[in-house]
Amino acid sequence: MRYLLALSTALLFFACGTKKNAAPSWISGKPIDETGTYVYGMGNAYINPNTAYQQAARSNALADLAQEVQSEIFDETRLLQKEDVNGFNSSFESNTTSTSTLRLEDYELVETYADDYRFYTLYRLDLQAFLQKKALQDAEAMHWINEKFREAKDVQLSAPIRLSALVDALDKAHDFQLFGDIKFKTKLNADATEALRNLEQSMAVALIIPEELAYLGLPATFQAHWQYIGRDQIPLSIESSSGQFIFKEQQIQCLHTGKEPVVQLTITWDWDKIQSSHQATKSWLKSKSQWNQGAVLNFQKPTLLLDHAEELNAVLAQSLSQEFSVSTTATVKGAMLGLDCNIDVFTETSPQGTYKVIIEGSFALTQIGEHVDLLWKSANIIDGTAISSSKERAMQSATNSFMEDFNYFVLPQILRSLDY
Repeated sequence: MRYLLALSTALLFFACGTKKNAAPSWISGKPIDETGTYVYGMGNAYINPNTAYQQAARSNALADLAQEVQSEIFDETRLLQKEDVNGFNSSFESNTTSTSTLRLEDYELVETYADDYRFYTLYRLDLQAFLQKKALQDAEAMHWINEKFREAKDVQLSAPIRLSALVDALDKAHDFQLFGDIKFKTKLNADATEALRNLEQSMAVALIIPEELAYLGLPATFQAHWQYIGRDQIPLSIESSSGQFIFKEQQIQCLHTGKEPVVQLTITWDWDKIQSSHQATKSWLKSKSQWNQGAVLNFQKPTLLLDHAEELNAVLAQSLSQEFSVSTTATVKGAMLGLDCNIDVFTETSPQGTYKVIIEGSFALTQIGEHVDLLWKSANIIDGTAISSSKERAMQSATNSFMEDFNYFVLPQILRSLDY
């Protein structure tokens, strides 16, 4: 009897220990504070011992809480969220405002609950206290930003100092998500744009482009210099409508000329090199900046001296003239390139009175300067062969065959050996 009583007591305690608490009502619908003091956020995640499911539920609840708070400030928002040690950040994109981030602080955990499949978390935030604190912080931030705007407009300061003040102001505005707040964004954009325009008006760059001719495919023939007018030093970037150009100290260096004879060169501020804690600040400056200086560059076709072409002088010159100013006179002045031709023409006459013409050739491209530099040399001999009862027709057909190979094999290699 004593044994049965002990067993019954144990079973009773076991049954009570395994009985689950009733599911709270908030897992199917968040609480609504009729006084408007608190807003709530609820999140859940599937229970999986191999994952941080509790943290996932917590993050989902905070994202939901951020959405509730944002709905009190902004309309039509789409959320992206992350969590850090200083508070919960909810980044979102609005259809009516710019992208922004809302930092939640002083939220509190209300309750957690788990059933057989999910883990649930409920947070709440004192909305009125949060909005009052945010308003004070925003006002202090705006006062600091306005001081920086005044510094950015001060013409007595150097351009780098003024630009640094403008960047600091924009960074602070993004720190406090003020560009996404309809109370501030219009004035912020106007004041920042005015400061940027004032700064742009005080900046100038002198471009010194010599009158010497520059040639397509020969970037070393281009020389130009630049310098800031005054003591200002702000990073610059350079773009061109054709070819590739870079800054090298106080020079503008051409790496590739491109194939266009007229090139538009544009110099702008290099916002990627501006020190800023926000990519959004750089993006704003890129989109708003109107400062640029430029020049139109003219490139000439390089003069090419065609040497030892013999009977094929005319057809080779015609083919090359699309890319070069061709000369076949050894006394030509100013030739930048030379194409040395090693061409042999063989004619055979058969007993039947037919003619066989064979043309073989190889080529070498040189750059003419103080020294003659070999740029390219053909590795293989190209040829053209034709048979006809007419010697002239045989010569013409062999020439056509030879030129087909020249245009298909040789000319592209000549062009690739140059820096277009």
